[in-house]
Amino acid sequence: MKGAFAVASDRLSLIAYLLLAAVSIWWAGSYLLIKIAVLDVPPATLATARLLIASTVLLIWLRLSDAGSLPRDLGSWACFARIALFGHAFPLYLIAWASLTLPVNEMAILVATTPLFAVLFAHLARREWPSRATIFGLSAGFIGLAVFLSVSTVSTSHSSRSAAPLLALLGAAASYALSARAVARLQGGNALVTGTAVMICAIPMLLPLSLAFERPWTIVPTAQAVGALLLLGVGSTAVVYVAYYRLIRLSGPAFASMHHYLVPPSSILLSAAFLGEKLDPTQMMLMAPIIASVFIARRLISRKL
Repeated sequence: MKGAFAVASDRLSLIAYLLLAAVSIWWAGSYLLIKIAVLDVPPATLATARLLIASTVLLIWLRLSDAGSLPRDLGSWACFARIALFGHAFPLYLIAWASLTLPVNEMAILVATTPLFAVLFAHLARREWPSRATIFGLSAGFIGLAVFLSVSTVSTSHSSRSAAPLLALLGAAASYALSARAVARLQGGNALVTGTAVMICAIPMLLPLSLAFERPWTIVPTAQAVGALLLLGVGSTAVVYVAYYRLIRLSGPAFASMHHYLVPPSSILLSAAFLGEKLDPTQMMLMAPIIASVFIARRLISRKL
């Protein structure tokens, strides 16, 4: 018979895998929801509204639960603000902006490179020379990305699209990697408290941009856009980020980063089913070295990212 420790370990693993699956599915679906909502709601306003909805949900959730209360010390809020900048305000805006011109499959593939940046930043922070395996993994990934970006840009040269949205998504991926490092360094705490505090910090980072350049009071969204925005705020932001923070603390950022492998194929299937998008065969071939390099990087990521 299994001992108590083995049973507890199995239960912990099951919870981790369930959280990983939930995070992957919700984030895969978020790209579709963004594509729908951004047709009526501009990027900064979309990201801000998403955070406002999520903050409201999390504050009510926190009030009704016994998870504790928001901290009052300045040090904690400084840490939350750092996570908010790199994990919410910056990437959410970049993804929403890129969605104006990019299909869902390209968005998912490029943001899925987050673990590559995580490994790169880890070695830069420690000032240590990476191993040959790490160099191989990073090189394969970034060479694949360079070719992918070149092909994507050339294939759409007849349109007004440039490489800027593609680079914006890489910026979002790098930003997520920095955020994961900050989350992993949090000492203790509750995932619900962390999620609530981070969402609150992110709102003032984007609200001025929305008010100054997008005049949100003049926007009249369709019912479809409002529905997509509500799903984004509640499911793909409030619930999924609490689950993600819980996953990081439960299994470490290395295991949590595995959701990046599951999001692209899930997004491709969802976009094909609901948006009629198809992935070009050339892009599928170019995606192989990128995903392979992410798997190589995954084995080399430390729990102390």
